[in-house]
Amino acid sequence: MRSVFTSFSILSVLCVSMQLSAATALDSLVERLQNIETIEGSFVQYMVDQKGSRLQETKGTFKARRPGLFYWATRDPLEQYIYANEERVTIYDPDLEQATVQRVDKQIQATPAILFSGDTQAIGREFTVEQRDYEANTVQYLLTPRAGDSLFERLLIRFEGAQLVEMRLSDSLGQESTVHFVETQMNNPIPVDAFEPELPPGTDVIKDLPVVAPSEADSGDTIPG
Repeated sequence: MRSVFTSFSILSVLCVSMQLSAATALDSLVERLQNIETIEGSFVQYMVDQKGSRLQETKGTFKARRPGLFYWATRDPLEQYIYANEERVTIYDPDLEQATVQRVDKQIQATPAILFSGDTQAIGREFTVEQRDYEANTVQYLLTPRAGDSLFERLLIRFEGAQLVEMRLSDSLGQESTVHFVETQMNNPIPVDAFEPELPPGTDVIKDLPVVAPSEADSGDTIPG
């Protein structure tokens, strides 16, 4: 999966900080996230390799609503849309006129999306959490996946006050992705249908789902024109 589910490396912490116990850090993060029923805004995401060279920069919008609803759209330079609920993830690529539908499995659940749309109590099962407090009301949380087959190695989340301002992800190859959140709004009403995939007629739909009925047995469908 391209975009927010791609994994990357953490930058070194430059400020002097106070590291709290793992249990206290987890409780602190869960409390913050439980106060976010909905969240939406814009983002700028850039990727760098292990030498610090910038590989790509993307811009887009996102929104999430508990329980389990998530939307992530990149429009520059590559257009792509991700729609997720508690059962499936739909990834739509307009340039390919193609959408891929995947079942939400354990690996996908252990991604940054769980922080804003999933079960906050599951964070302790999926991650170990460290907290570092800074001046000017800035708090950072470092999350390390417990599973060895996670999509990323570490995730850093930064809040300024109650506001989410940044996420940094790292992978085993030393690549890093930093997401800056802009114009973020929390707890505004977001209708459920805002998370329903909008696929134009003619879209080739590829399903990576268990066959549960004849109507869902096809590996690929096309939205009628």
